[in-house]
Amino acid sequence: MKRTLLILIAGSALSLSAQQGTAWVTGHVGETLFGSDAKVGGFAMKDQIHFGLGVGHWYTNKWGLDLRAIRNDLTLETPGAGTGKQTHALLSGLYNLRPSTDNWTPYLAAGVGATNVGTPYSTKGESTTRFNYHAGLGVQAKPADNFLLDMGVKAVRVELASRRTEYLVSLGLGYAWGSGKAAPAPVSAPAPKAAPAPAPAPAPAPKPAPEPVAPAPPPPAPVAPAVVAKPVPPPPPPPPARIVLDEAVLHFANNKAELGPEAIAAIQKVAGGLKAYKGDYTLTVSGHTSSLGGKALNKALAKQRADAVAKVLVDAGIPAARVSTVGVGPDQPLADNATKAGQAKNRRVEIDVKVSDGKAEVRKTVTGVVEGPAPK
Repeated sequence: MKRTLLILIAGSALSLSAQQGTAWVTGHVGETLFGSDAKVGGFAMKDQIHFGLGVGHWYTNKWGLDLRAIRNDLTLETPGAGTGKQTHALLSGLYNLRPSTDNWTPYLAAGVGATNVGTPYSTKGESTTRFNYHAGLGVQAKPADNFLLDMGVKAVRVELASRRTEYLVSLGLGYAWGSGKAAPAPVSAPAPKAAPAPAPAPAPAPKPAPEPVAPAPPPPAPVAPAVVAKPVPPPPPPPPARIVLDEAVLHFANNKAELGPEAIAAIQKVAGGLKAYKGDYTLTVSGHTSSLGGKALNKALAKQRADAVAKVLVDAGIPAARVSTVGVGPDQPLADNATKAGQAKNRRVEIDVKVSDGKAEVRKTVTGVVEGPAPK
């Protein structure tokens, strides 16, 4: 039990951003390990399983508060020893060691409290309550919305007649609410495209030469009027050499694939540009994510987002037979996933247009994905 809990604490790296305003309530289970100074009548105390409840709150991105009540049995490592009860009340200040992290929250904890020790280990004929002080470290993780894991180790010094030290190794499961995550930085709109230069006005038709004046009385022979050539209409323009698609910025909620009205309008604009081209073409819509979180979950989320974009294209009039989707996930990053800016750049949806009649280039449209609140 000791080894399993310590491995869970040392190896945890699940998603949570401990931010100002986050609160939680948890249930705890673990083991109470007694130090070498925890003896009664020369016999050592026996390690015990404990249970408890806790509440807490991050008041800033660095500082928080945690209150727990932990209960366990007391007995000695000798046959026939009696059994008692012990309850710790622990009020701890929390310090976040990585306030800017997006994936896990290690913290230091220290504080004071009270310990109630029951008979026959209270050194009296009845239970007694004594002062304690404690310190330790832990890590919080959030594998899903509102679901909290808390793993930690605390050393508790109990001020009995014979002072003793206990080590609490705990795993907590609970419910979290509230969030102080900063809103995503605004994404600048794409620069407007320059309007094409107007076509030059056609040159005016030449005027006929003036009729010569005859010097003699006989009137001159009538001169045939000059024939003005009719302007020849320009030939129809050839198929476009390039299909240009407007960039769309898609706003998805964290771990969601629903599109809001603005994102749908942007994709419909892309569909309008595609429908204006009458040649033969196919589309591949691919979803990409950062490396945060599990790879399998990221690929599934990327496929769901690509499917959501493809549905809007088909609903806007693009033939479904021309559209395919793929969830690439984190396998094709554009930037370094070690930074937030790189992670944001890697979250995107790409629309790859392939034209088969040889009259247009292959043109790829990349649409950024901005993580934000769920669309209304």
